Amino acid sequence: MTTPNRGKSPAQLFRHLSAKWPAAFNPKAPMPLRIGIHHDIRVLDGELSDDELRRALRAYTSMPRYLARLNAGAVRVDLDGEPAGEVSDAEAASAKALLCARKN
Repeated sequence: MTTPNRGKSPAQLFRHLSAKWPAAFNPKAPMPLRIGIHHDIRVLDGELSDDELRRALRAYTSMPRYLARLNAGAVRVDLDGEPAGEVSDAEAASAKALLCARKN
């Protein structure tokens, strides 16, 4: 059974986001993203479908490097890399739990 074509690969989606917003999307040194950053992207970029944007952000924010940066009080960034909030204690605990679950 084949799966339907889901559009661009995660690598293509990463390249698209990092080309437009390199200060926010760096897979080698990810920073916690502003809550609701998908709304900002949707307003500024009509190239990605809703599904592609959702998949891109899910893949990016699920990377172990990204999850490891979600420490309580860590600065979140907007598309320009400017401070836009902080990681909460609950968000940090959730990220740590995900990382631990993946190691086991």
